[in-house]
Order: sequence, then C-alpha cells, then structure tokens
Amino acid sequence: MKAFTYELKEGIATLCLDLEDSVVNILSFEVLEILDAKLDELHQTKGIKLLKITSAKEGIFIAGANISEIEGLRDEQEAYELVRKGQRIISKISDLSFPTVAIINGACLGGGLELALACDYRLATENPKTKIGLPEVNLGVLPGFGGTQRLRKLTGLSKALELILGGKILNGKKAEKLGLVDACVPVGYLEFKEKAFIDMILNSPDKILAKRKTGSFMDRYLPSIVFSYARKNVMAKTKGKYPAAISILDLFEKTEGKDLQIGLDLEAKAFSKLAVTDISKNLIGLFYSSEALKKESGTKRKANPILINMINVIGAGVMGAGIVFQFSKLDKLVRMKLRRYEQAGEAMKSVAKVYEGFIKRRRLTKAEVGQKLAHISYTTEFNGFSHCDLALEAIVENTEAKQELYAQLEEIMDEKAIIASNTSSLSISMLSEKMQHPERFIGMHFFNPVPRMPLVEIIAGKKTSAKTIATVVALAKEAGKTPIVVGDCAGFLINRILLPYINEAVRMFEEGADYERIDKIITDFGMPIGPFVLADEVGLDVGYKVAKVLEDAYGDRMKVSNILDRVYHQMNLLGKKAGKGFYIHTAKKREVNDAVKALVFSKRAFDEQEIIDRAMLIMINEAAMCLEEGIVDNAQYLDMAMIMGTGFPPFRGGLLRYADSLGLDSVVISLKALEKNHGLRFKPAKLLVSMAKNKETFYH
Repeated sequence: MKAFTYELKEGIATLCLDLEDSVVNILSFEVLEILDAKLDELHQTKGIKLLKITSAKEGIFIAGANISEIEGLRDEQEAYELVRKGQRIISKISDLSFPTVAIINGACLGGGLELALACDYRLATENPKTKIGLPEVNLGVLPGFGGTQRLRKLTGLSKALELILGGKILNGKKAEKLGLVDACVPVGYLEFKEKAFIDMILNSPDKILAKRKTGSFMDRYLPSIVFSYARKNVMAKTKGKYPAAISILDLFEKTEGKDLQIGLDLEAKAFSKLAVTDISKNLIGLFYSSEALKKESGTKRKANPILINMINVIGAGVMGAGIVFQFSKLDKLVRMKLRRYEQAGEAMKSVAKVYEGFIKRRRLTKAEVGQKLAHISYTTEFNGFSHCDLALEAIVENTEAKQELYAQLEEIMDEKAIIASNTSSLSISMLSEKMQHPERFIGMHFFNPVPRMPLVEIIAGKKTSAKTIATVVALAKEAGKTPIVVGDCAGFLINRILLPYINEAVRMFEEGADYERIDKIITDFGMPIGPFVLADEVGLDVGYKVAKVLEDAYGDRMKVSNILDRVYHQMNLLGKKAGKGFYIHTAKKREVNDAVKALVFSKRAFDEQEIIDRAMLIMINEAAMCLEEGIVDNAQYLDMAMIMGTGFPPFRGGLLRYADSLGLDSVVISLKALEKNHGLRFKPAKLLVSMAKNKETFYH
C-alpha cells in the first residue's frame, strides 16, 4: 500500500499524504506502520531543516482513524496494545530533531488532528472544507493517539475539555482563535503564506510561540473548580448514560500535572476500556447509518432534482413559522401565506427569536440575520405563487381544507412546481386524489420544534414522481435536515410507532400506575422526556387527532385510551401551550395535574421492568410491522428516524438494535405474554416471529 509521497528540497522535507485507491486519507494501523518506517528513516536523514506534512487529497488532510478497526476491537488488552503502538509512532513526529509543521487544507479530524498536534506547528486555511476537531466522544470513545494530552498543553484545560467533551468541529479561523492552529490563511494564498510561515519557523519561531495561549487563570490555579463545573454539565447532559464523557473527565483529572508519557499510557487504558463496550459499537453503528443517509437520493429511479429558489409556506402557526425560519437560513426567497395580516407579527417574532439565539452564540452576526429576515415576505392572497418553485402547506389536519387549498394552488402555480404537505398523519395518496398533477405532490413532514429537530419524513404518494422525491430530499439536506423516505400509511413512520407508546403509557395510568413515576422510569431508560410530558409538549389536541387517525386506520390495536379521550374532550386540556395537561406548566416548573390524577381511583404497584417492557415492546412490534410492510427501507434507517424524531437513546443503538440486545426470541415470548394479559395490540408481528424462529437479528 502506498500512503504518501516524499520529497526533500533545499532542506525542506515534504511528506504528502495520499492514500492510494481512496478519496480520503485515513489513519489506519496499516498506514501507521508505513509512517513508522518513514519516520525512522527521517530520523537518520541528514540535511533536513524542517518537515512539512501535507495532503494531496482535495479538501482532506486526514479524515480520522479507521472506524472499522475501532469497531472490530473486542479485547481490551489487544486494544490497549494497538493504541500504545499508535501513540509511539505518532510521538516519533514530536521527537524529530528538526521542526515539524502540519499544513491543514481540509478535514483534519480525530486521529488526523492528533497527528497534527504531534507536530511543532500547525497552519490551516480558510477553505470551507477545513474542519478541525476531535469528535471521538460521538463514537463512544476518547482520542487515543495523544489528543487528550497534547491538546490540553496547547489550549489549556477548559478549552480542551470543551472541545473533546463536545466533540466540536471548528473551521480554520475558530481553530486559530482557540489556539489549535498557529495561523489560518486564505486558501488562494496558501503557497505564498506557507513559505512565509516556514521562514518564520526557521528564523523567528519565538514570534509564533509568543501568540500561543497557556490557559486561563482557573486552568492554572483552580483546576478542581474547572473539573467540578465540567462534571456537573456532563451529568446534566448525559445523565451518566454515556461513559466516554465521564471517562474523559476522569482521565483529565488523573493526568493533571503529570508527565506526557504517563498521560499517554492512561489515555490508552481509558480508550481500550471504552472501545470494547456495547455503547461504542452502538454509536459507531449509528455513524455508519448516518453516513449512508447522506448519500441517499431518496429514490431508486434515476432523477435529477430541480433547483429550488423560491418557497411559499401556507400557514403561520408554530410549524409554519419554524419551516419559514429553516428555509430563510438558506438565503432563499420565502413567502408566508396568512389568513390575516395580524398573524405576520407573531410568526416573524417567532422566527426572529430563533435567530437571536444564533447571534448570542456568535454563529451569525446581526447584519447576516438582517439579510436573512429580509428574504421573508408575507401575503393574505396568492400573489407571488405563480413564481414559486415549491409551496409547502402547514395548515390544520383536515382533508377537505387541504384538498381545497391544493386545487387553488394548481390553478395558480406553474405545473412543474412542487406542492408539499407538512401533514403528520394523513395519507399523501388520499390527499392528492383530486389533483390534476399528483406526480408533483409529496409529504414533507417536519417535526416540532423545527429549528432543533433534525428529521424530515419524506412521503411519496402512489403517483409522486422520482424527480419530486429527489428534489425535496435534496432541499431537506440543503436545509441541514436528515430526510428519510417513508411509505404512505396512516401516521407514516414516527407517529405510527410513537403514538402506541404514548397510548400504552396512558393505559398503564388507567390501570393504576403513577404517571409521574412512568415518566421517570422512561427517562431513566434514556428517553429525553417521558410519554406524559411528551404528550403535553406536542399538544393534547394534536396528539388526540393523530391517535384517532391511527385508530381509524388500524382498528382496535390502536384504540385511543379512555383517559386520553376524557382529558382532551371532557376536561378541554391542551397541554403545555395552554398551561395545563397531564401536568401544570409554569415558567419555572412543572407539577402533576391533580385533576387528571383524580380520574383514576384504583392504584396498582407496577414493577419498573413491566413499565419499560410495555412501553418499548409495543414500539418494537410496530417497528417490525413497518419493516414488514416496506414503510422504511431497512432497520438502520428506522433506528436513525427514531433517534432523530423521538430522541430514542443513541447509546442503545436505536429501537431495533435494542431489540437485538434483548434477543428476538425473548421479545416474542414477552409479547405473547403481554398479548395474553392485555389483548391483541401485543400480538407479535409476523416478521418478529419468523426472525426469532430462524435465530436472525436486525443487525448482523
């Protein structure tokens, strides 16, 4: 294998990384072996004034370590020995007798940054593809090639913890500001600036070193306070479910003030313990699924997406305003169709509030936000619709109202323009029955709150064209969302799986369980919020209407619980937006609504595992039915959808990977027992029964 080219010219040695038969440079153990031999050779070579490490790959320095090698680690001692070997090889860079500099003009992540950190100097570019960071925590591990130790010495404790615990990825300018790189230059001037930087290294290195930061006062004199604050934040965010973050903190504390070699050994031990855990394997599996989704066009039929420049959004409610924000970020022309002009103020206020957060976090300037807001216009008529490329409706979930709107849009819009619906449960094929051009109609279901939720369900009707699918998939990606194409059925994918879970939780309350305890048990399991808090957040009116759509479509197995019916219809509770639902919501706290609690007189002690089983197994069963019916392409995409759309805990790898961990035979046995006690809604899906019988799993 060829991993790089080498040149020595006028005392400047250039090691140009260029992994053969690959579009990216990866720091695999095989590449490290080749690098090891070359570094030994360089150590013996005379006449070298400086070593420059660069890359021949477009937009890539080193993308990171070989993730499949991390995934393949099963033995802790073997992992430790491999990582220690990698550390020793990379340390040979810093042990060279002449200065070394990494020229970073592209992605420099994970092991790639660890190699760059072993160099004496780092020069980055303003290339948009220059991304610098240590994202290993997202894979359930920590940097294992010296990253934890060298980064702290370079940036100080607080910034090192912030970068590694957050898995943050920075552009060149931000990396320079934080001290990860010594300089950041315009990519067009790289050759000239690189030469000047090398001259400075050789002739005036103190000028570069003087700019380096040594950490804050707290870092140097009160590290215990830094650790205490960081640990508090980590536990608040992870609830102790993600051991990598805790391990990173433990490692930094153990190595505070220690020699580099001691630190490297402790880093290798910490890495090897994490790398063999199921949590790391689960998170790596999700990484692969995420990468696969990025390559999806949404259709197996060949189709080129249409370029979308102008988007009209019909509806100025919470969802409509959120969608307007999402598209305005792209600097596209966005027009809101309102029922009355008074709605514009509230909608624009909602959009501006999200942008205020961007300004506070310094992701955008006030001027940039002003430009984006200037792209938004509004109307109570249909003027401007004849010029738009896509119209997306986010109006009330009423079939007749939607179909009437589509008829109006078809009269006004160009026949090649796309009409999309943000419906959360109504069949796309049914909604398009009266349309003249159903091939241009599609479901584009965003989740609330739109600015934060990454998932968009793309739902094609029976007559939706491949070009329409490809276009909205491309648009969703452009908007920074993850689109997943799902089948056209009641509830689509997420609501079809999620509503039975909420309904089952309410049924357990009907049977005498304390619903506040149910919420706690489910959040302890790993869900971000419990089913009753979720019902309040979504809105009891919205949830009830979707639940009724599912009951109408699937019959008794999705029959809406009596309590949900009474809470919405008799008590007129709407949830958080109105201040009352299962809980009383105020600005500062959330308390159980005693009026709802009083609806159930009987009390029954529920075992914690029974609550988890009934809540999770009903979702697993429905998910298996969705796979069986072809509602989603595969288990990987279903799991990604559940994580992004419901917050299913990533450390468990997804709903169906969790099913695998239980054993599908055990899942079927448990479902049969629940069916016997609670009825047909727990009847095991045919796919589950078949897979259990054949000893198959969703993941191999």
